[in-house]
Amino acid sequence: MSALTRTVTALARIRWAWSADELEKLVTAVGWVWRPPSEGTVSCRFDADPGSAGAFFLGSEVTALFLSLTVRAEAAGPEAVLARRDGFRAAVDQVAESLGPPSVLSPGPDPSAGWRVSAGVLEIVDRPGVLDLWLRPEPRRVPPSPIVPATVGAALAPGLAAAAASLPAGTVVFLVDAAGRVRTELRQAEGGLTVAVDGDEVVLPWPAAGSAYRELASGLAARLGDEAGELSYRSDREVPHLPLRRAHPSV
Repeated sequence: MSALTRTVTALARIRWAWSADELEKLVTAVGWVWRPPSEGTVSCRFDADPGSAGAFFLGSEVTALFLSLTVRAEAAGPEAVLARRDGFRAAVDQVAESLGPPSVLSPGPDPSAGWRVSAGVLEIVDRPGVLDLWLRPEPRRVPPSPIVPATVGAALAPGLAAAAASLPAGTVVFLVDAAGRVRTELRQAEGGLTVAVDGDEVVLPWPAAGSAYRELASGLAARLGDEAGELSYRSDREVPHLPLRRAHPSV
């Protein structure tokens, strides 16, 4: 049994009232090395396998526990995004082997997938620089992510793949040609990304690995061919990484 699987199994079974007085007992039960917090601090760290772990406090209440799974460079380009999604999908799959498919799904630039357990919600969270496992009383609040500027005119396939991998649920993106005709539509829901092009439709289940987004985008770019250089996009939000001009809504 892997260290992540052991941690997930232990955290999923624990019942507690999120009291700081009970934290040492919980940390020991999970297999982490207890280190008492300094007086007046709002967080503390523990030694854990495979990485560091910690807790956050609000007075006498513990608000969250976390286990850092991966620390990586905070690169922002399309390939870095796709590499993040590969690691995210692998971690989600590993937890799902113990707890089943995640029931709390949050696609987006910093996606998370969660499972409801006795003490609250256990989540895998993918952020720039880190991949973490969190236990919270309720699903996390997703803060707005800064938009990463894309270079208009850059290669379509890598940017389209990273853009598709970063769409929040409820986002709809239209790729339109020079005449304003819709050539491709992308619709992100909690459970999957639907892509429609020229009457054909495919659904990419969420969460998906970076390699799946790369394959999808390469196929779209090949299908659009030379016309890709004349495309722009329409959406009710700016789309990170997509190397196309954002068209006016009336186009």
